[in-house]
Amino acid sequence: MGEKRKISKTRSKLSINTYKRPMIFVILMMVMINIAILVIAALTALIIDDSFNGFLDAFGNGSLKWMLTPNAILGVENPQTLALAVTVLIIGMVLFSGTIIALTTNMIKEYFNKKKRGSGRIYLKDHIVILNWNDKVPELVADLLHVDIEEYNVMILADVDKHFAEKQIINAINSTGKTKIKSLNVLFKSGDPLITSYLYDVSVQEAKAIIIMNKDMHEEVAKDMSKSDLNVIKTILHLSNIEFTHKPPIVAEVKRIESKAKIETMTKYVKNLKPHVVLPVCFDRRLGQVIAQTIIHSFMEDVYLSMFSFGGSEVYYLDKPFSYALEYATDAVPLASKGKGSFVLSKNYETIYNETEVKTETRKLKVNDFDLSTNLDVYIIGTNNKLNFLIDAFKEYEKLYNIGFTVHCLTGDEIDTLPKLVEDTEKHVKIVLLSDETQESDSLDANVINNLIQLEGLIDRKDCTIIVELLDPKNAQIIKDFSINNTIISNKMISLLLSKLALFPKTASFYENLLTLEIDETEDDHEVIIRKASKVFDEAFPLRFNNKKEFINSSYDSLEDMICFGVFKGEVLELFSDDLLLDEFVLEDNDLLVIMKI
Repeated sequence: MGEKRKISKTRSKLSINTYKRPMIFVILMMVMINIAILVIAALTALIIDDSFNGFLDAFGNGSLKWMLTPNAILGVENPQTLALAVTVLIIGMVLFSGTIIALTTNMIKEYFNKKKRGSGRIYLKDHIVILNWNDKVPELVADLLHVDIEEYNVMILADVDKHFAEKQIINAINSTGKTKIKSLNVLFKSGDPLITSYLYDVSVQEAKAIIIMNKDMHEEVAKDMSKSDLNVIKTILHLSNIEFTHKPPIVAEVKRIESKAKIETMTKYVKNLKPHVVLPVCFDRRLGQVIAQTIIHSFMEDVYLSMFSFGGSEVYYLDKPFSYALEYATDAVPLASKGKGSFVLSKNYETIYNETEVKTETRKLKVNDFDLSTNLDVYIIGTNNKLNFLIDAFKEYEKLYNIGFTVHCLTGDEIDTLPKLVEDTEKHVKIVLLSDETQESDSLDANVINNLIQLEGLIDRKDCTIIVELLDPKNAQIIKDFSINNTIISNKMISLLLSKLALFPKTASFYENLLTLEIDETEDDHEVIIRKASKVFDEAFPLRFNNKKEFINSSYDSLEDMICFGVFKGEVLELFSDDLLLDEFVLEDNDLLVIMKI
C-alpha cells in the first residue's frame, strides 16, 4: 500500500507540474527520450562495430555525433553501423529538431496572439491611464491628438474586446480630420482594473494621470449609489494601495451627485488616499448646467466646446495675478483670479508666459445698461439623470436675476400638445429634447430621433428654438437636416472636460464655477454671457482698435466687472487667445461678444 501511495503521489506531482508548465515538461520529455535513444544506439554500436573503444567512445564519437553532426555519417564504413547512424540521425531530426522547431513556432505564435489580445506587461512612464470603457473614451482619446507641445502615451485598461475598442477610437480620430498623428500613442489592454496584476501590467505606478470612466450601469446597489458608481469607488480604493512614482491626479466620472460626496469623504479620511488629488466629477450635473446655459444663451455650446477642447483655446492656471496678465500677456486673456495667480485663456500651456514690455493703450467705451437676464418659455421633452440638475440650474438663474422662468416637462407621448401650449405665449419659446442614457449602446438617442420626427412641422413659430441632446456623436450627422438650432453632444462634452482635468487638475475649480449658476460671495462668478455688440456698447460702429489686446483691456476698463474674451462674427467663433498684438481688430454692431462675468 505504501509503494502504491508513493507512486500515486509522484504521478499527482507530475500531473500538476505538467499542467502548470506544459512546455518545460514537453522539452524535458524530448530530452530524456533522445538520451535514451543515444544510449541504446551506443550500446548497439559496441556490439556491431569493433572500432569503438568502450561505451563512452561509442556514445561520444558514435550516436551523439551522428545526431548532432549529420555529415559524420559519411565517414562510417561498416554497413551495419551506417544503417544505425542513419536511423539515429532520422530519429533525432524528427524527435529533437522537429520538437524544438514546433515549440519555437508555437511560442512565437502565442507571443503575437498575446499582443493582439493586449496581454502581457507593457513598460511605460509618464503616461495617461484610462480605466474602464464607455462611449466617451474614443472622443477623449481623439481630443488628445490636438496636444502638440508634448507627446502623450495613452494606456487603456478595460474589460472589453480589444478590436471593438480600437475601431471605435480609430473612428473618433478619423472624425477629427487629422491625418498625421505624431503626438499620441494609444495602447489597449483587456483586463479588469480591480485586479492588481492588470494594473501593474499597464505600469499604472508610473502614470502621469489616471482617468476612471463610468461603466454606465444604472442599477441601484445601495442607497443613492448606482452599480457603475460603486465600481468607480472600488477602483479608487484599489488604486490607493499602489505605490506611485509620482502622485498622479485621479479623475473619476460618477453618475450621481451623492457618489461625488462619498468620494470626497473618502479622500479626507482614508489614509492611503490623503496624498492623492482625487477629482470626482458628476457629469450629469455638469451637463444639466451646460444644457441650461445653452438654453439661456445662444451659441453657448460652441464656447464651451472650444474652451474644453485641446483643438481650440484652453484655460490654464498662471502663477501671476490677474492684473499682471491683463497688462503684459501677449497670448493669454485673464478670466478669473485664483489666490495669488489667475486663470487665463491661451492656445497652449507654453504660450501663457509670452509677455510684452509695451503698455497697451486703452480707451473708455460707453456702455449700455444691457439686461443680463433672459425671459424664456422652456419645454423639456424626455427625462434622464440630467433633468433635475437642469431644472436646478434654472432655479439658480431665477435667484441670480430675480426673474421667473416658465419650464414645462413633457413626455414623448405629449408632443402633440405642444402647438397649443406655445400658441399664446409672448415669450421666446425653446424646446429641449433629452436623450435616454439607459438605452443599449446600439439604441442610443432613439427617443430623440423619434421625437424629432414627430416634432417636425408641428411648430410654426419662427422664434421657436429647438435644442437637442445627443449621447452618440455619430448621430449628429444623421439628424443635421432637421430644424435644429443647437445639438449638444453630451458624451463629447464630458470627454473633452475629462482630458482637461486629468492633465491640468489646477483648473478644476475654474470649471466648477464656470458651469455653476449660483450666487456665491466667496468666489468669482465665472458666468459667460453672449450679447450683441450694439447692445453692450453705446458707440458708433464699426469700432476699430490697434489690436485685440487693446479691445480686451478697453472692454475690461469699461465693463468693470466683465471682460470680453471672444466674438462671433456671423456664426464663426473666435476666442482671443494668441497673437493679441498682431493685427487691427474691428468690431461690427452685429458681432456677438463673448463676455466673462468676473
